[in-house]
Amino acid sequence: MLWRRVFLVAWLCMLFLAACSGDDTAKPAAPTDTPTTAQPPVQSSAVPPRVIELTLSFVAPHVRPDPVVVQVGQPVQFKVTSADTRHQLVIESLGIDVTVPQKSLNETVTTNVVTPHEVGTFRIFCRIHARLPMEGTLEVRETSRATN
Repeated sequence: MLWRRVFLVAWLCMLFLAACSGDDTAKPAAPTDTPTTAQPPVQSSAVPPRVIELTLSFVAPHVRPDPVVVQVGQPVQFKVTSADTRHQLVIESLGIDVTVPQKSLNETVTTNVVTPHEVGTFRIFCRIHARLPMEGTLEVRETSRATN
C-alpha cells in the first residue's frame, strides 16, 4: 500500500513539472529584448525613463499591477520579478521578450528602455504559461496636458 502512495505522489509531481515547464520546441522564439541586470543603454533623449516594477505570478492576478498605464512618447523601463516559477514576459507592442527567473533565485530582470509610439491597449503575457491564459494589459494613453 505504501508503494502505491509513493508512486502516486511521484506521478503527480512529474505531471505538475510537465505542466509548468515551457515547451520550447513547439514555439521557438528568439527574444527581441535581452534581459540584463546591468546598467541600461544610454538613451539619446534627455528625458529619464519611467521605471515600472512588474511582478509575474502563476496565480491570478497574473501581472501586477494590471493594467500598466503609460503615456505615449514617454520612455519606460520594466523591472520584472517572479512571485513563483520561471516566466517569459512578452509585450509584443514594445518588442519586449525576456525570461524571468523563478522566485527562489531572487533576481530582477531589467528590460531595455523603450518608448511607446502608439496609443491603445496591448497584451502583456507569459509565453510559457500562455495556455492559462496568463496575461495582463498595457494601456498607452495620450500625454496629459496637466502632467509635466
